[in-house]
Amino acid sequence: MLLLLGIFSISACSANKVANEPDNLASNLSVDHLGLVNHLKTLSSDQFLGRKIDSKGNKQAQIYIRNSLKNSGVSPFQSNYFHPFVKQKSFGQIKGTNIIGVVQGVKYPNKYIVLSAHFDHLGVKGGEIYNGTDDNASGTAALLYFAEKIQQQPLNHSVIFLFTDGEESGLYGSKAFIKQQQDFLAKISLNINIDMISGYSRTRTLHYIEKNLLNLLGQQHYQLFKQQNDVKLKTRIGFRQVNKGSLFMGHKINYTKASDQYAFYKAKIPFIYYGVGEHPNYHSPNDDFAHANLAFFMKASDFILQKILFIDQGFH
Repeated sequence: MLLLLGIFSISACSANKVANEPDNLASNLSVDHLGLVNHLKTLSSDQFLGRKIDSKGNKQAQIYIRNSLKNSGVSPFQSNYFHPFVKQKSFGQIKGTNIIGVVQGVKYPNKYIVLSAHFDHLGVKGGEIYNGTDDNASGTAALLYFAEKIQQQPLNHSVIFLFTDGEESGLYGSKAFIKQQQDFLAKISLNINIDMISGYSRTRTLHYIEKNLLNLLGQQHYQLFKQQNDVKLKTRIGFRQVNKGSLFMGHKINYTKASDQYAFYKAKIPFIYYGVGEHPNYHSPNDDFAHANLAFFMKASDFILQKILFIDQGFH
C-alpha cells in the first residue's frame, strides 16, 4: 500500500473542481495531472487532423508520442521506438507504425506486462476533423502518464508501453505486434488495454472486462484486486452499451473483440480492458477536448495506475 501511495499523488480536490473547464486547468491541477491533461489536449488538437492511419497527422502524432517517451527516459523497445507494419488491401496497402517503449522490471525483468492504447482515429470526414479525444487520445495520454511514473519507480515486472496504430481500421497495430513478436510472446504475462476513458459530461462509471486474470494472480490476490478502489471511482464489470450502428436495435457488442485486447486474447494472453463504452459523442466530431469529462478522466487514469501497481505485486 505504501508503494501505491508513494509512486504518484492524487489530487482529488482538484479533480472535483475541474469537470469541463479547460481554460482554468493550470490553476486547478497538480503538476502530475496538468501533464496528463496537456497530453490529452495536444493529442486531440486539430494539429493532428484526427490521426488517421497512414496520414500526415498520424505521423505527427507518432513523433509526439516518441518524444514524450524519450523525455520521460523510457527506453525504446528492441532498440527502436518505431515498429512499422504494412496491411495489404484489395486497393493497395496501408502503412502503419506502432510506437513502443519499455521499462525493465527490478525483480522479474524477463516477465512483461503490456500496457496498450491505440493512438489513431478517423481523420477528416466531410470537411470536419474527428479529433477523437475520448477515442483514443484519452488512453494514449494515460499511457504516457503511466510511462513517466513507472520510469521514475520501476515495477517488479518489466512493462511495455504499446501505442498501436490502425485500431480503427481493424486492430491492425495489435495484430502486427503479435505477428512480429512471436518469439517474445511467452514472456508476456498480461495485457492491460485502455480505450476511451475520458467519456463525456454524463460519464460516471469506468467499465472493464478481463479474461484469465484469476489464473495469473491466484484466488486471494484476485479477490483483493476486485475490491481495491483507493481512488473511489465508480466501476462496473462488463459493458451494457449497444451498437447504435447495428441493423438490429439492442444488438450487444462483443467487447472482447472491440479493441486491441482481442489480439492478445487470441494469443492466449490474459487481458484487462478499461473503457467507458459508447456514448453520444462516439465517432463524431463532438468527441473533442471541449466535451471531455476531465474530472472523470483524471480519476480513471489514477485508478488504472493503482490497479497496474497492485497487479504487479500479485504474481511472479
